[in-house]
Amino acid sequence: MRMRILMWSSIVMLPLCFEEPNARTCGNDLAFQEQADDLANRLSRVTAIKNPTEEQIHEVTDVTQQLRALGPTGLAATLRVREAEPQTGDNELQLRLLDQQLDLIAGQKNSRTSKLYWYKALAVAKAKSTELQRPILSLRLLGQLDEDMSCANSRFFRRILYTNPQIADLLRQHFILHWQPVRDVPIATINFGNGRKLEQPIVGNSVHLAVTKEGRVIDALPGLVTPVEFLDWAQSILVLHHRYLSLPANDFQQHLQGWHQNRAQLRRQQSEVTIGVDQKVSELNPIDPRWKLAAKKMKRTAMHPIAKQLKNGNPTAAAAMITAPLKMAAELPLFRMVDSLDPRTEEDSFFNLYGLQPKLDDWYARDASTGDYDALTNRIYEELFLMPLNDPWLGLSPGDRFIALDSREPDSREPDGNKAPNPPTKKLFDAPAR
Repeated sequence: MRMRILMWSSIVMLPLCFEEPNARTCGNDLAFQEQADDLANRLSRVTAIKNPTEEQIHEVTDVTQQLRALGPTGLAATLRVREAEPQTGDNELQLRLLDQQLDLIAGQKNSRTSKLYWYKALAVAKAKSTELQRPILSLRLLGQLDEDMSCANSRFFRRILYTNPQIADLLRQHFILHWQPVRDVPIATINFGNGRKLEQPIVGNSVHLAVTKEGRVIDALPGLVTPVEFLDWAQSILVLHHRYLSLPANDFQQHLQGWHQNRAQLRRQQSEVTIGVDQKVSELNPIDPRWKLAAKKMKRTAMHPIAKQLKNGNPTAAAAMITAPLKMAAELPLFRMVDSLDPRTEEDSFFNLYGLQPKLDDWYARDASTGDYDALTNRIYEELFLMPLNDPWLGLSPGDRFIALDSREPDSREPDGNKAPNPPTKKLFDAPAR
């Protein structure tokens, strides 16, 4: 068994480095199902080999790439083969290998449960959107969605949102899914000695963008929200996208501005803590007790049928705490322990919907040019998340806070040879006079 693990290790750790320029935009066509089935069966046979040759190891990589190039059809075929495999102790390694190849084919970690296929190239996602007349759901995140150590929000999405059957079915049947990292995720390491270390991402802001086939963003959902709110938002995007398809461009632009203006107005009518038109996010305090009281007052999620369904069998937020701590739990102080994650999910969701999204609505209502894919992403991170993407420290080292000194030498260098920037710091104590 140990020998097999060593022989297959090159596959276990091998990333799928190619991207979809050659991916078939017609991946759902029946013409490709037979090809996908043949490749999936071939993958099953090769991963079952106990002592693979180097050629057979490379064959797994090649077959996996071909299945990914077939799009959702390739993923569906591999899922069928995986579920048909018997659950016995003798094939434990093979099942692990198949699961890892599934993640590479899907473009998402833990894809066996969600069964979602994600494009990584926006151009291919736009072509698919044009073909199927579906909106694109583009996730912008820190890190990679197909890796364990992506940002905290994205790991929550994988564990709680994308695994919910109603959400997964809606995304699979009505959206084109795409993700793209904005930059690497910061990792904090705590050394306990004797070789024991704890590594954890320390920030986790992500945003879901609703994108048209031309690549214009028509709405965004910043940060973490409950499954109930996410499902409602996704359904509202389908309605908005239908208007986009049916209206002339100028008419849709007027409709879009009014749509955002109305949503912001409604939120401000629903709660007095909603961010004001002339207020900045930097002026808000997400741990102000009023946000918790306002979220509790709404009590919307607790009474929703989806919330009841989640409690009756689907993963709960508490179960995801180890793998996906919430943004506030991860950032306010580091590795903060929380008694119950579900209430904090409600609080984070309420803050993002009433503290952040109305400000996004204001942008659309005031400026008809709002919606450029990259420009809007940068603005969301800078003005809503307060994490400028051009800041090496992602806004975590403002000048008015006392922080630990950088452990690097004064003239330390980055890999490209440039001088490494040090965070702005303040002295905790002045040196005594001599």
